[in-house]
Amino acid sequence: MRGLGVVSYRLSPLARERWGHAIGTALRLLSASRARVTLDNIAQAFPEQPHEWHLAVQCSSYHNLGITLLELLMFPHLLPSETRELVEFRNLHLIEDEYQHKQGLVLVSGHYGNWELMAFALPLFVNLPISVIVTHQSNSYADRYLQWYRSRTGNHLIPMDKAARQVIERLRAGEAVAMLADQAATPEKDVFVPFFGRLACTYEAPAALALRYNASMLIGCTERMDDGRYVVDIQRIPHEDLAPTKDGIRELTCRHVAALEAIIRKRPELWAWQHKRWKHSPVELMDT
Repeated sequence: MRGLGVVSYRLSPLARERWGHAIGTALRLLSASRARVTLDNIAQAFPEQPHEWHLAVQCSSYHNLGITLLELLMFPHLLPSETRELVEFRNLHLIEDEYQHKQGLVLVSGHYGNWELMAFALPLFVNLPISVIVTHQSNSYADRYLQWYRSRTGNHLIPMDKAARQVIERLRAGEAVAMLADQAATPEKDVFVPFFGRLACTYEAPAALALRYNASMLIGCTERMDDGRYVVDIQRIPHEDLAPTKDGIRELTCRHVAALEAIIRKRPELWAWQHKRWKHSPVELMDT
């Protein structure tokens, strides 16, 4: 990882993109079953598109994963000035304004573009404490390396299995908590909401935290530009009309999931379709 990081850092954006395409293609060919999941997800999300379009998005989605991997490995070598040149945050005042009012912030995003870059770069643009919920890797060496670079710009990392208490403390202190909320959740305790025309089991924690602790909810995703740079357009998910009830939590979850879907529809090739996002169904829960 360290050696590849040095190589990636020294590549030009164009060369990094080409190598990323090659890595992504290799990932697609190495697992035929995962490639089928990817293609099936895309086909069901966009049934109006022809098969050739589905195949093109599948390939491009793998290319995005390859590029993201190469960029991720070079983060430990990036200077703050280089990071600021790599990403542009739009509507950054939405974060700054809420923090000035000592109101907690729930920042949600998805596996879109280079999601690691957004968390890595954000502390260089805003002067406020940001806690990021992370999942430990099975390889302890890789895990320590990833956690080190994730925190080197100032982020505070919260392990997912120990998140509840720390997240509540951060929100009560008026700080920001960031999390990815686009993977399959637990049917027994989370909620099913529409996502690309199908019900998807979705973590209720972002909505529950925002409503129970009167925290603002913002969403942002990294969109890759033709020159290799990224743009993050931050949007506010309103919820002043909702109460911290089961119905309110479900409605707010619907709102941030719908916002993510709208982002993905603009550039579907930038989302990680490889995940089994719809592996659970309400019928399965009823049977249980």
